[in-house]
Amino acid sequence: MTSWRVATFNIRHGLGPDERVDLPRLAGQIAALDADVIGLQEVDVRFGDRSDHADQAARLGELLGMQVRFGAALDLPPEAPGAPRRQYGLALLTRHEILTQQMHLLPDHPAGPPSREPRGVLHARLRHRGGEELDVLVTHLDDAAREHRTAQVQGILRLAEQIPGPAVLLGDMNADPSAPELAALSATGWRDAAQHVGLDAAQHVGRAAAEGTGPGEGSTAAPPRTARRRAVPPGIAHAARSLLALAGRDRGTAPRATHPAQFPVRRIDALWLRGGITACAVTVGPRGSSDHRSVVATVHLEPPPPGAPHRGARRG
Repeated sequence: MTSWRVATFNIRHGLGPDERVDLPRLAGQIAALDADVIGLQEVDVRFGDRSDHADQAARLGELLGMQVRFGAALDLPPEAPGAPRRQYGLALLTRHEILTQQMHLLPDHPAGPPSREPRGVLHARLRHRGGEELDVLVTHLDDAAREHRTAQVQGILRLAEQIPGPAVLLGDMNADPSAPELAALSATGWRDAAQHVGLDAAQHVGRAAAEGTGPGEGSTAAPPRTARRRAVPPGIAHAARSLLALAGRDRGTAPRATHPAQFPVRRIDALWLRGGITACAVTVGPRGSSDHRSVVATVHLEPPPPGAPHRGARRG
């Protein structure tokens, strides 16, 4: 079973809380994720003074020793004749072979308010050193209008119809995974990785309880938290657990909120899975220089069923 470590991170063009754009600092935070596939949002490429006209995608690739692909959602004319175009959008960093890549602009809803910037999805097919292939989508949905996010999800689903195998979507969705505008993802077979891991953990606990093999019986795990916290009034304990879950700090549950980074209250950065791929761990990263926290997961490609073509086989 092939293992991949994937992450999503909105980097806010490298701008930190100290109002400095520091790509080496940011590269250190990305390296600490220990991921081999990272989707980035809000990446500047020769965009302007705010990021010193740097090609941030290429520079991060150099600093991390990784391959990089960039997709421009915003593509503006140069500031002067002969200068490069000013671009802003999505990037993919990876240690694996990149077989194909393409940037697709996503639609706005015709009945929605004027959007502040175009949105897109960067699609790449990667080949693991073990030969398995995985389709990776990186996106950043509209931050203001639910109508636009709804239309943009439909654009992603139309693209995904052309992907026959397993796929992962790495995104700043600007909405909680349970939001109505993201419902079409679940309805078409996509799974929120964090929720998927949480359900697996809950089912495991349920089976252990039913079989009488919970902690303390056939297990080296510590006693249940409730047993260790009986002196805490139930109302206070519930409030504390809720706050910890929002902040992504309750290690007994799936990771939670990612934004704003200083004290997260919204889970808008997420990993979505489709097809024969499962997540065994999902973690929200610590506060870094961005106003978002990263999300990183270890995922496994399931072996194809007997008789099915190998995912690494050359396609005609």
